[in-house]
Amino acid sequence: MSFLRPSHRPGRARGRGGALGDVGYATVADLAAQVNRFGPGAPAAYQFATTPFPPSSVLDPALALTAITIYLRRATDAYNQFHDAASAAAIDKANKGFADPTTFVQANLYDVTSTIGMFADAAGLPAAAGSGVDTGINPLLLGGVGLGILFLMKGKKR
Repeated sequence: MSFLRPSHRPGRARGRGGALGDVGYATVADLAAQVNRFGPGAPAAYQFATTPFPPSSVLDPALALTAITIYLRRATDAYNQFHDAASAAAIDKANKGFADPTTFVQANLYDVTSTIGMFADAAGLPAAAGSGVDTGINPLLLGGVGLGILFLMKGKKR
């Protein structure tokens, strides 16, 4: 597929996220696994879930509320450190989610799940058991980017 000239083939680009595949996928069970990282085993400052949430395909309102609380905490911590517009926007987004937590989390499931996972990773919490959401960097992708940069830097010798 070329971005320089239009394709003559009608239809949608293949893949989950369109041409570049940039949309992730998460389930309610993945969200529960990430939220459970903030349970009784976490340091006192990061204990949001008093009891573990069971993996399920149905979003529990208590799970949604706990997820938004963690999501807001991450945005607040980022704003306190950087004072940037993106963190302020994330705080506003999370605050709006408190109006209807279940609907907000369902509409933003991947974003909330991956953000909570990355926040837990940054806080040094143990890995989530049974979560299918990858919050780290794919080593193959990183290697491919490195080779691409090396190729571009080498250039053509004259």
